[in-house]
Amino acid sequence: MSPNQELAQARSELILASSSYSRVECDFGAAKGKFLSESAALNPTVFFAGIEGLSDRVRRSNRKIDRLGLGNAAVWRGWGKESLEALIPEGFLDVLHVSFPDPWPKRRHWFRRLVNSEFLEIAATRLKAGGVLRLMTDHPGYFEAMKEHLALQGGWVEVSWEDDLERPITEFETIFRAKGDPIGRIAVKRVEELRS
Repeated sequence: MSPNQELAQARSELILASSSYSRVECDFGAAKGKFLSESAALNPTVFFAGIEGLSDRVRRSNRKIDRLGLGNAAVWRGWGKESLEALIPEGFLDVLHVSFPDPWPKRRHWFRRLVNSEFLEIAATRLKAGGVLRLMTDHPGYFEAMKEHLALQGGWVEVSWEDDLERPITEFETIFRAKGDPIGRIAVKRVEELRS
């Protein structure tokens, strides 16, 4: 069974786990779960769902969540944009976080980049009306490409990065800040239904 088939079965787990929360956010590519678990600890009235491709990271993240007694967070295993479609129901998320996806810097590998028009179409359907997509990368070329894809697709408007929640920084953000590397980040709001 593929990870994304498992996610399709896990959708009911997510719906049940988040049912008592009026706000749901997803950390796509949750890595070791630092951002997700710290977000859940700082914001106990919000449910945080994580998607991560590596089984060991998923297990470690969920053990940490259990150890901290965080009932408002969980991580599931899944790969690629299809995993977002498999786990998250339509119109379900208030916020979708995509932080430091693999930049695939060589032109011949750009087709492997996560954030493209197909991913944005799926993201738009998983966000509630007015939901926010938060993108962050340390790769300037990829950041420009992200903004180009958003503009080409339409139906998004940039909003302030700061919002009403207390937000920790990610593991990669900590590393890149320490090195003095520039970080591109943009938050955009879904303003209309996007047609396929």
